[in-house]
Amino acid sequence: MGAYHPGPAGAPQAGTVGYHRALRGAGLTPVPGHLLPARPHRRADGYRAARDLFAGPDRPDAIFCFSDPLAIGAMRAAFDVGLRVPADVAVIGVGDIEEGRYSRPTLSTVAVDTGFLAREAVARLTARIGQPDAAIAEVVAPHTVLPRESTDVPAR
Repeated sequence: MGAYHPGPAGAPQAGTVGYHRALRGAGLTPVPGHLLPARPHRRADGYRAARDLFAGPDRPDAIFCFSDPLAIGAMRAAFDVGLRVPADVAVIGVGDIEEGRYSRPTLSTVAVDTGFLAREAVARLTARIGQPDAAIAEVVAPHTVLPRESTDVPAR
């Protein structure tokens, strides 16, 4: 499995930590070189990173992208190198953008409650203004995995 993260290699981004935690929970070990940096909303970065993954000695059978645009770029790269999504490589993104619902194959995604994120951001900012030394709070947004054709996983 490969993944893209939004920061420099090795950066302690929440998504990167979650990626490693999920792999460990599934009894898997990250493959060196399979966590590649990419700007989160550029299809071209998803394409480039996927091409790099496909050219390596340990081609992944699944790619988790930290955004749907990255995943759409990764699907195009798979097509361009002669791979079939999801038969040869499964692809999933985050964001549930409209384009993913109409891509071919349709894109599996993690839909995040953006309204919740906005409300929490305002609440946290207001709290920080009122108490600048308050402890940092970790908030987990409600989210739903939406399986579609790009992972060929039946909906539950």
